[in-house]
Amino acid sequence: MSNQFYHLLATWLPLKDHANWVLGAIIHTRGSVYRKTGALMLLSDAGHQLGMLSGGCIESDLLLQARKVIALGKSRRVIYDASDDSNIAWRLGIGCGGAAEILLHPCNHANDFLQLPAIFSCLQQQQACQFELQLDNACASFTPCARAFTQRQHGHVCEREGASENRQWLSSLINPLPHLLVLGSGMDLIPLCQLALVLGWRVTLVDQRLHAGKRENFPSGITALNSSVAELDSNLLQHVDGVIIAHHNLGLDAAAVAALQTRSLANPYIGLLGPAKRKADVLAAAGLDETQLNYPIAGPMGLALGGDLPESIALSVLAECHARIFGSNAQSLNTLNAVGDLMPAFNRVVGTSTNRCAHE
Repeated sequence: MSNQFYHLLATWLPLKDHANWVLGAIIHTRGSVYRKTGALMLLSDAGHQLGMLSGGCIESDLLLQARKVIALGKSRRVIYDASDDSNIAWRLGIGCGGAAEILLHPCNHANDFLQLPAIFSCLQQQQACQFELQLDNACASFTPCARAFTQRQHGHVCEREGASENRQWLSSLINPLPHLLVLGSGMDLIPLCQLALVLGWRVTLVDQRLHAGKRENFPSGITALNSSVAELDSNLLQHVDGVIIAHHNLGLDAAAVAALQTRSLANPYIGLLGPAKRKADVLAAAGLDETQLNYPIAGPMGLALGGDLPESIALSVLAECHARIFGSNAQSLNTLNAVGDLMPAFNRVVGTSTNRCAHE
């Protein structure tokens, strides 16, 4: 199962009335940790673990903590600090060396399941939302908002004035699934669609030459349309985050490029099959040049990863697309020296809640 929050909710909804549930959220981190502030997962007293808040190091202990939350009917906070030899994280052998504070809230009918069903409905409509989880009480709210993948899973704790006192909230942006539009139906696009599904993305395959025999070669989890780009619904195009143009036909690629440049798009990544010479030929056939493009086109597309198999090319193309969607320059992490810039400070929430614990 994909760890995209949309997929976690899709799995959880049919099960929500068949077990008692807890929502786990990272509210602070220090140093090197696997997930950042705002990461979410769901656990139940039936043993369900939907999502991950680490690389798998602490989830078994989190399940024990979640069962205590359910048994006592009270929220709690747990700190896993791999730098402290008296902490459970040290005994679990967590190797990252950092620390994370995790909030565990009951998630049930009494608190409207912390608004998760409504959030899922929002995501189904390709609408992002700002999710706000109160730290001291098991309640939540959300507000529909614009998509912004560069902020995905990076939440922050803030204070808001309540009726009689200030309250601390975890505020996180929850995005719908990244949407990849694949134009063409060649066999080389099969691993690209498969890999995009592994990432948890939404994939739409479009080709006016598509027939049942070709469709059977592609994974069942995608949407396949026998259509030209010019015929595509405007609402679909407005929610596309990446486009791969690979008809293996210069005329169809040119028509696709021309059509996309005239439509209202959310400035997606657009990659074009072939070398730079072919890109020039496609633009010429479309009656365009680089200076006339409303949306830039990567051609050749992909990162220089090496390998010439369809699977290697799929990885190269999706790596570049992923970097563009999430606002990264695709630089090697090994070359980054300012590690501290990547790791938010671990500022423990000040308070006297009896639910707080290092480990109980």
